[in-house]
Amino acid sequence: MKTAYSAVYKITSQPILPLMMGLFLYLVTSSFAKAEELNDIGQLQWQSRVLLMQGSDEAKTTFAQALEDDAKALSERHIYWFIFQSENVESNYPGDISQNFKNSIKAEYFGNTGDGDVIILIGKDGSPKLFTSELDLQQLYETIDSMPMRQQEIKNQ
Repeated sequence: MKTAYSAVYKITSQPILPLMMGLFLYLVTSSFAKAEELNDIGQLQWQSRVLLMQGSDEAKTTFAQALEDDAKALSERHIYWFIFQSENVESNYPGDISQNFKNSIKAEYFGNTGDGDVIILIGKDGSPKLFTSELDLQQLYETIDSMPMRQQEIKNQ
């Protein structure tokens, strides 16, 4: 006579090593997988904060260097940054960035800004949180760290 207990025992007593190895390989290979192509800023909503920048060539070089130098702090705050140049975008986003993304960001956020230096922080909720013309990482971090969602992230760490 089979009981429910014997059926459960039979299933759970099977060698688990092959299952664990499969799971391990899946996790390792998926962590190195390239991120999906970015077509719309909405793809990042509720997952990441976004820093959008445009400006003079000198400012773009300064922005990029400062952001690359402080990659750990940006990563801790879930920030993807995008520096818009005439034809391309420099970014820390791990996947491809579509032309549609570039065009829509330029139209929506930089359409009326002229050629000056503009930096815009977009929160995880998708709304703009900070507009400035100078990259002040301390101000950026203070702005983010004061947000309720970031406060919760800090508590959960």
